Amino acid sequence: MTTRNIIKNVLKQLINESEEDTIHITGDKYRQLLEFASWDGRRINNVKGYKGKTIVVDGDVDLVGTPLTYFGDVTFTGRVRVENSQLKSKQGATFSKYSFTYYNTPYYQWVLKQEFLKKKAEQQGKREEGILDTDTLDETGLCALALYEYLIQTEYEEKTPEDSERLKELYAEKERREEVEKETEDNENLMDLEAVIEEIDEIEKRIDVYDLHYEGNHYYLKSFKLLTNEGESRETWAVGDEYQTKRSAFQSIEDLIDDVGVDGLSKSFVEDYIDEEELKDYFRDGEYDNVRENEEDYFDEDDFEYTDPNVQDRIDEIEVRLEDSEIDQEDADELNEELDELKNSNKSVPEHLIDDKVESLLDDLVSGNALEVIQNYGLTLSNFVNMRDLIEGMINSDGYGHTLNNYDGSEDTIEFNDETYYIFQIDG
Repeated sequence: MTTRNIIKNVLKQLINESEEDTIHITGDKYRQLLEFASWDGRRINNVKGYKGKTIVVDGDVDLVGTPLTYFGDVTFTGRVRVENSQLKSKQGATFSKYSFTYYNTPYYQWVLKQEFLKKKAEQQGKREEGILDTDTLDETGLCALALYEYLIQTEYEEKTPEDSERLKELYAEKERREEVEKETEDNENLMDLEAVIEEIDEIEKRIDVYDLHYEGNHYYLKSFKLLTNEGESRETWAVGDEYQTKRSAFQSIEDLIDDVGVDGLSKSFVEDYIDEEELKDYFRDGEYDNVRENEEDYFDEDDFEYTDPNVQDRIDEIEVRLEDSEIDQEDADELNEELDELKNSNKSVPEHLIDDKVESLLDDLVSGNALEVIQNYGLTLSNFVNMRDLIEGMINSDGYGHTLNNYDGSEDTIEFNDETYYIFQIDG
């Protein structure tokens, strides 16, 4: 039985009613049909009697690693996976809102090529307009120029306008000599052609600023890839001035803290950024209540003063009069009786002494012991950490590269336009 007949028989089993224009099949059945069709879905659509029918595949389809080359006209309602297959095109296929993954396929390479060509065309347009050749540039333009200066100082040669003109001449010469080569077997012409190609290759290795394509933001930095004749660079660079870089580092660490929490950081490091005054404030009201309720335990008798300040004044006055040798006994007795009553008046500790005692107790509790106090009392560490100082400390300790460059932790700088720009190779 031919492949076409096998497919036809399978479809006959799958169709609900011959009059229907739509055939619903499962992912497994669709895979089976593809196998019968030598993994070319277009063959399914060409079976006599089924042309024009709409094939709908319900549910997920796993075609990972298969020899699949084409889908043909088919509608998928679920997730479709074709990674590591031989898919060349998705033409004719319709996908639902669910994902279609096609990494490491000829189609994937074709998509990358189209994206690359689109970027090259975009950059060529900018080159022709000369938009980076002006004195008024936005942040992206300044970062591109700073990165370009860095690249030509480190590993690339600069492509000049003269180089571009020379390339036009060389490509024209190459085309002319290739035509000659088709018609003759002139060894001298062949040697000249090889020399032209070699010079073209040499110039094409050089770059200008328009070969840097803006890829988007990396936090508040601008990221770029280099576009060459061979394709898009594996490397991705992120660039920014001091302000953009520091702001990005802050955002990166804030994201880390949101993810792992302050408790996920090194306790010995975080301890240096605990706000002891904030921690004291947490305990202050409780210590005031404690001291006021237990004044006798914290103060000497001499620390207590009469609640009514007039009482002490009257006592002082009476004691002065009693020292008078001419006072008669009756007056002395009355004054002594009043003195005894006054000395039984209410006493309390002055507020400034209570303040001092509370601060002393808080110092003893917290100073140099803040982390242990937080842990012992089951408090939330993040409530008592000075986040800004902590982030500043992490940046100063680890550097921008460790914070912003997950690729290799490195960073470079270049002075450009009276600014320091930071360069991070974040991929490649």
